[in-house]
Amino acid sequence: MTMQEGWPDSWGGPARRQRQDQAYFLDLLGDSHRGLGRHEAAIEAYRQAAEAFRSQGAHCSYALCLFKVADCHLSLGEPWHALGYLQACLPLLQELGVTRYEALARQQLAHCQAELVGARLLGEGRAGPRTSAPQDPPAPGPRAPGQPKHCRRIPATGVDSCHARDRGTAALAEP
Repeated sequence: MTMQEGWPDSWGGPARRQRQDQAYFLDLLGDSHRGLGRHEAAIEAYRQAAEAFRSQGAHCSYALCLFKVADCHLSLGEPWHALGYLQACLPLLQELGVTRYEALARQQLAHCQAELVGARLLGEGRAGPRTSAPQDPPAPGPRAPGQPKHCRRIPATGVDSCHARDRGTAALAEP
């Protein structure tokens, strides 16, 4: 027996199935870009896939996309961007029981934190006392070697990835 187009199926109908297919396509596109060394393009594809998976309630795929985004940021030498994604995906991976990726994410998080502490951007290695008064963001100027091109608001997680780098603290999620 075949299904006629437009009839509901076990996936919730053709429209829902098309959204799921698009999310999986974006995830695979990200894998392809990452395999070719195009990490910026991979990040964008994974971010779009993560948002689609989150809206569909596909928690495992959502968490894995966040992990892949963090992995790409680490490949680009941007632990301050990876930190927020790892902090967002770890509780999900733990809750879902995805132990292999949870262990990898914990290792990467420890690596990010160690790099940021070593660079005096996180934790006890920070220079000077921490103030509670809000600071203005640094004025844009010429980039120093090793400094990222730009900062990003991470819509899938609500994290400001520049917060860790610019303010010397861990990236924080919006309430």
